[in-house]
Amino acid sequence: HFYKRKYFPSKLINTKNKLCKMEKTSIVNESNYDKISQNLDQWLRKMRCNGFNEKGITLEQFQDINVGVLAENVRSDTPCYEPFPDMKNEKFVYEGDRDNNDRFHGSGSVEFEDGSTMTGCWYHGQCMGHFTIVTERPDLTYIQGEYMDDKMEGKMKVKFNDDAWIEGYFKDGILHGFCRGFSAKNRLNFIGIYANGKPIGTYWKIIEGGGCIVGRVDKEGTLSGPDIAYIYPDFRTALVGDFVAGVLSCGQHCSVIGATMESGCLMAPVFSEKKGPLFKREISTDIFVTISPTLQDPYETNTIKVRASKVPGASEGLFARSDVKKDTILAFYNGIKLPADYEEEDTWEANAYKIFDPANQPDGALDILEKHQSTSGYSASLAHKTNHSFDPNSQFLLFEHPRWGLVPCIASTRDIVACEEIFVRYGYDLDLCPDWYAQAWNKGSYEVIKAKDRYFTIDDMTEQLPNMENIDKT
Repeated sequence: HFYKRKYFPSKLINTKNKLCKMEKTSIVNESNYDKISQNLDQWLRKMRCNGFNEKGITLEQFQDINVGVLAENVRSDTPCYEPFPDMKNEKFVYEGDRDNNDRFHGSGSVEFEDGSTMTGCWYHGQCMGHFTIVTERPDLTYIQGEYMDDKMEGKMKVKFNDDAWIEGYFKDGILHGFCRGFSAKNRLNFIGIYANGKPIGTYWKIIEGGGCIVGRVDKEGTLSGPDIAYIYPDFRTALVGDFVAGVLSCGQHCSVIGATMESGCLMAPVFSEKKGPLFKREISTDIFVTISPTLQDPYETNTIKVRASKVPGASEGLFARSDVKKDTILAFYNGIKLPADYEEEDTWEANAYKIFDPANQPDGALDILEKHQSTSGYSASLAHKTNHSFDPNSQFLLFEHPRWGLVPCIASTRDIVACEEIFVRYGYDLDLCPDWYAQAWNKGSYEVIKAKDRYFTIDDMTEQLPNMENIDKT
């Protein structure tokens, strides 16, 4: 498999005063693939813990995770996040304690001419201790963490002007150790080890409303090269192949067959041999969907199947292949892209497959070509086979797909048993809907649901907390 040790450093110093070797430390030799995928899922759930979840859990509370600073020295020419690299060039007002030589000494605060503030503890003129910085300097808004000898040292939080932020370990003012990145919604974006401010070795990119991209970064610190993987949300199905900056070029289906723990904190999945046809990035247009209309998605082949529907008047429907839990992604909806100013057809039958296009909101739409409405002509994505119910077991969400880009998907809203038909609520306006829809509504007593003004991802529906094992509750 592809996890060669080209750029990884030799050791890492963690905050529990232990030495964590960067060699693979815990090989998972599980024959049970479910156990392997569960291990990866639980590890990633731990990585999501940043104190902002409903239980206030942080990563450091998990005793089986060791994070910290790299032991290697940093390069002096490495760019840093320090907003005030030379106080002699700044205009400011200081309030706080001083030593006998009138240097900042003890607790104090600085207010700069541009309104930025810096609060913390100095030792004979040097930043030495915990600091909080609020600034309007380019790209930065907030810094919090420890300083030593006027430089960031240890665990730091750095927030950017788009409200995204990182929590990483610094040495001599440089990001140089374990690091996680979060979005403005406090959702995990990436996990990796940094050396001299740049990612090295195994790196995870977490796609909101999608799976994960993982592999060993190139010398520029990007997920580019011939052995990068996209892992679907089941943590078992993957596409491994050529990626450029984390975007699939082409890849083949693989299975996750194991995992290793690197440096006491990073899981590196192990994959089966690549096999089968090539999957390529194919973003549809108003005239193009795919060059391989019957190349089935490897994830969908594990979750759903198309059979004759039990719904009167319907032909085919979508069914669960096995028991699935609530909040499980089941299938994807891809088709041609209609522009925002497209004209509706005259009949409901001609409009039957039109659905919102999340990549072209608010008025764009996706549609299934007539030649693609049968599985004999198109089976590359199958969510369009889902039938309607006013008492559904699934819903439409958004998904960032490695092949299709941002598309609608179907996700379960409750546990579903094997061979159960999958239903969504179509959400037609009752004053403007097909006759069959109105007749179905009149046969029961159902909740009136307001039309959605936006769609969500699976991350919006569940917090995805880990099992509370190996946790320090003190």
